[in-house]
Amino acid sequence: MEKFQESLQKMQKMSDAEQKKMLEQLKGMCLCPGCPTYNACMKEKTERLFCVLGKSACIVSMKACLCPGCPVTSKMGLTMTFYCAEGSEAQRRER
Repeated sequence: MEKFQESLQKMQKMSDAEQKKMLEQLKGMCLCPGCPTYNACMKEKTERLFCVLGKSACIVSMKACLCPGCPVTSKMGLTMTFYCAEGSEAQRRER
């Protein structure tokens, strides 16, 4: 089984408290705030971890993407980029 699918299954088996703790850990690893595409609106709303949580509620002007080098990408087995504008890995794979 692919690493991303394994990661999803593992998270689905967690309690709500365990999922929340895992998301906080992933947010701590997240490179979004340092990305050229990350903007003031995203910062104000404290958005990050778009790869898991979905696209931003803010208007996104895609400039550059740090996703390929993000520690969350390797930990979760992610394969895409520009999650802030396009949606989470899971959402995009369902299309």
